[in-house]
Amino acid sequence: MSIRITTAARTLTLAAVIGVSALGAVSVANADTASSLSGQDAVFVEGMADEGIAFSTDDAGVGLAHHICGEFADGATFEEVAAEGLQHSSLSAYEVGYVIGGSVSVYCPQYTDQLPV
Repeated sequence: MSIRITTAARTLTLAAVIGVSALGAVSVANADTASSLSGQDAVFVEGMADEGIAFSTDDAGVGLAHHICGEFADGATFEEVAAEGLQHSSLSAYEVGYVIGGSVSVYCPQYTDQLPV
């Protein structure tokens, strides 16, 4: 059991770091194809899609990202946010970490220090 938890934690950490790096490199110019979304929202949704992470709707994905930022604003730790994501979604540990990293990168970079290094 401890090995599985450690592996999941490492996967979440790696995915969060990759999410921040990858989305930080995406330009708003790539957001042109998602015309109904703002530039920032399109960067997030398209960054997730590029990683194979889809949401029921674009608005649901954007809402989730804002929820994640709100959790950090309320004092939650990365581990708490990740545990909530794993409990309430069908996403893998890697995907949860990627969504958290991407959310922070695009919407609330002031919480980058909350991500594991």
